[in-house]
Amino acid sequence: MKTIFNYFIPLCASSVLLFSSCNDNQSKKTDSDISTSLENIDTTTINIDEVKTMTMPFVQKNHSKSVNEIYTSIKSAIEGNPNLKIIAEINHSENAKGIETEISESRLIIFGNPKVGTQLMQQNQAVAIDLPMKMLVYDDNGTTKVIYNNASILMNRYEIILPELEEKINGLLNKISQSEIEETQLQDLKLESILSDLQTKESSLSVDKTSENLEKLLTEKEFKLFAKIEHDKAAKNADLELRATRLFIFGKPQVGSQLMKLNSTIGLDLPMKILIWEDDNGKTQVSYFKGSFLANRHSIENEELINKIDGVLEMISNGILK
Repeated sequence: MKTIFNYFIPLCASSVLLFSSCNDNQSKKTDSDISTSLENIDTTTINIDEVKTMTMPFVQKNHSKSVNEIYTSIKSAIEGNPNLKIIAEINHSENAKGIETEISESRLIIFGNPKVGTQLMQQNQAVAIDLPMKMLVYDDNGTTKVIYNNASILMNRYEIILPELEEKINGLLNKISQSEIEETQLQDLKLESILSDLQTKESSLSVDKTSENLEKLLTEKEFKLFAKIEHDKAAKNADLELRATRLFIFGKPQVGSQLMKLNSTIGLDLPMKILIWEDDNGKTQVSYFKGSFLANRHSIENEELINKIDGVLEMISNGILK
């Protein structure tokens, strides 16, 4: 396991320019560029002994403004970048109200750039289950927090090595989520592979037929399909090649709301997801993370509820293979 410290010091002017878009034709820095960047770096001294460190599986930013104000600001920043597209917006707290349940205000935005995402998936198709990018904005006892998986987290999760792209994505996400609050804590981010935790089963059917079975089963079991993301078609539209790769985001507020009552951060990984994809041997694979893995990631302890979720995912995944 590797770790890095995320210091939340404002980006220098040159970095802001670098991360203003996801341009795949980014040229390499010259020695002159590097020297200029170094001259502009904020050299504020941080006394490590006086700063508390949090070990977290995601990046977290604290804000003084309301959830709605911060969410609107993030959405505007995404919409203002011509290289980004919003895929889905999920208001967890409003969904909970629909079943007469109250949770802290919580909103998820899913967005991405097909050209950038495809580069990651070309390295390891399994990363598609965590793409497009997501940001969760939620209320934590009066403090608005924004959490997300940055590129360092994703690339370590799926054992991808693309350092220039990693830096570029991290800077863009930092800019979108930038807080007006000066952080007094360091974040020690967990950077580790989770491929062994990804449940994968082989389907005897094509990706199209397996996907059709999944949509039919979700309808029969009264799950809401929040988004169907056809990564391969998005790649084709960007003139890139990618084997069939389809992500389904689905769930029931009755289940998700119970989890978010225990820890709001799990809203970053909800609703549930199933990835259907074609491997390099032409075989169809069905992948998902068990509820128990996600519960452990967000420090949730409710064995009965987690076992039910695991049972549902097992039933759904087994029911679409033939």
